Amino acid sequence: MRTLGIVGFGSFGRFMAQHLRPHLEVVVYDCLEVADLATEVGVRSASLVEVAASEILVLAVPVQNMEEVLVELSAMPKLPELVLDVGSVKVKPLELMPRYLPEEVEIVGTHPMFGPQSGRNGIAGLKIVLCPARCSRLDEIRSFLERKLQLEVLELTPAQHDAEIAYVQGLTHWIAKALREINLPDPRLATPAYLHLLKIEEILREDSPALFRTIQEMNPFIAQAREELLAKLEELQGRERSKK
Repeated sequence: MRTLGIVGFGSFGRFMAQHLRPHLEVVVYDCLEVADLATEVGVRSASLVEVAASEILVLAVPVQNMEEVLVELSAMPKLPELVLDVGSVKVKPLELMPRYLPEEVEIVGTHPMFGPQSGRNGIAGLKIVLCPARCSRLDEIRSFLERKLQLEVLELTPAQHDAEIAYVQGLTHWIAKALREINLPDPRLATPAYLHLLKIEEILREDSPALFRTIQEMNPFIAQAREELLAKLEELQGRERSKK
């Protein structure tokens, strides 16, 4: 059985380990003590040196911390054959990984378009994006994701991914945070459309502050998306004021 290491054992790292454990020998590392959490999931925690020596390595750390992790990995005595990340943006990780990982290490950026909340009833049929940087085994990776995990696989360039995700995820998380902070009521008169609005906030409620920062700060296209939305809201507000 192939060995797969995970660096970063937060909520998504644990969620990922649960789904990969039946297919791969999974070993995990985190800067915090996670031995008990790893045992609960059915995997083993180990040192960064051991995890880095796995055949496949997944970086499940915030994009803001990725460079410091890659610096540590570059000093490891043995590195994996293949490194993937699972960040919510792809331009920055795919600038950093080739910079710090030697040529013989293959690199693929990935973005699972789901998490512990949206995937709590199963991940079959959900989407994952692949952004290959240098990889001779992309067909093998795609086959594993489609056949073993039953995911829908999409292949994009990092820029294509980030440009789309600025709207798909960036605006969604931004709106959800606003809804949370104004504390939307759940009244008896709620319509189906209003309940859908509440559902957006509910689905994203447990996402970490680090994920929100990654989406809003590390995507080079998000500022334009937010500006477009704000401009349209101001335009609508101006139309209503002009009627009075």
